[in-house]
Amino acid sequence: MRILFVYPNCPDYLSDTVLHGLKSLAPEQVIDFPKAEILYQNFHQSQHIYGRGFTLYGLLPDVALDRTGIYEKVQQGKFELIIFGDIHRCFGTFVQFLPYLNFQNTIILDGSDSPALYPYSGHYWRRPYFWFLPQAHSQFLYFKREWTLDTIRYLYYRLLPSSLCQLISPPPNLRSVSFGIPAEKIITELPIKQKLFPQHIVDREVAAQIPGSQTTYAFADEQAYYNDLQISKFGITTKRSGWDCLRHYEIAANGAVPCFRDLELKPATCAPHGLNQTNSISYRNYGDLIEKITALSDRDYQQLQQGAWAWVQQHTTVVKVQAILQEFSDRTGVNIAIG
Repeated sequence: MRILFVYPNCPDYLSDTVLHGLKSLAPEQVIDFPKAEILYQNFHQSQHIYGRGFTLYGLLPDVALDRTGIYEKVQQGKFELIIFGDIHRCFGTFVQFLPYLNFQNTIILDGSDSPALYPYSGHYWRRPYFWFLPQAHSQFLYFKREWTLDTIRYLYYRLLPSSLCQLISPPPNLRSVSFGIPAEKIITELPIKQKLFPQHIVDREVAAQIPGSQTTYAFADEQAYYNDLQISKFGITTKRSGWDCLRHYEIAANGAVPCFRDLELKPATCAPHGLNQTNSISYRNYGDLIEKITALSDRDYQQLQQGAWAWVQQHTTVVKVQAILQEFSDRTGVNIAIG
C-alpha cells in the first residue's frame, strides 16, 4: 500500500492529526508531499507556530522517502490512496490531480473553522475565477470537522432559513471527524492534584475571577504546560473560532477534567465527539461552573477524571486514522490495510 498525503505546507491540526497517525502506523508507506517538516524530530519547536508547536509537532522519525516526480506517479496510478490534508489550502493540487482521482482512491479532509464546504464560502464566491471549481463532497468521501447547520446553508448560498435547512438531508459523502492527540502525550497514570485550575484559562470571565491566570499563552515550554495541567483538577476550555481544539485533548491527556463552556450547544455532527456529563463539565458562566464543581464529591470527581482519561485514549491520532480508513473501506469496498 502506497499512500500519498497532499500536505497543506502549514500547521493544520486535522491534517497534522491524520498524517501523524498514518506515519505512526506505516512511516515508509505514506509519502507526505510537500514534506511536513514540522512533524519530524529534526524540527525545533517554534514560538511562531500556532499553539507554539506543542503536542503534535517534532515527533516523527525522519524516514528517507522519494518525493520526486509526484505528479507523474499520480498519472501512472502508483498510489492506491490519495488524501488531501486540507482541501481549502490544497485545492490547486486537487484540481491538477482531478483527472486521476476517483471515489475509490481519494479522501478529502476539511479541518477549517468555517462550517462551509469547499468551494462554498465567501472566499470563493467573491472571486469569479473560482465559481466553476469542481466540488469535492459530491465526488469523494469528505471528512468535515466543523459540521454545523450552517454547513447545509452554505450549500444553498445562505439563502435558505435555518429552519428549512434542518429538513434537508446532508450530502451522502459527508462524514464527521475530529482532532486527535499522539498516544505518547497521554499520561500512563493519573497524578495527584494540588490545585483547582491551571494557569492557562482561556475563558476570560473565569480567568478574571482567578488570580494569576492567563488567557493567552501561559507557557513557553510544552512540559511546563503539561505539568501545570497534571497538578490541576480541572481545565477550562471553550469554543473559539471552531468547536474543536487541541486544548480539550491536552486537558484530558494530562489527567484533568475538561470544563467546557456551553458544551450542550455544540451540534452533534461537530467535533469534539463523546464529551458529556460522564467525562466533563458543561457550564454557562463562572457562577455555574463553581456551583457544579462545589457539588462534586470526591467519588464524583474521580469518576469524571477516569471518564476523561478513557475518552482521550479513544481520540489518539492512530485511532482517528483507523476510523477514517474503516469508514473509507465501508463506503468504497476498498480495504486499506497499513502498518
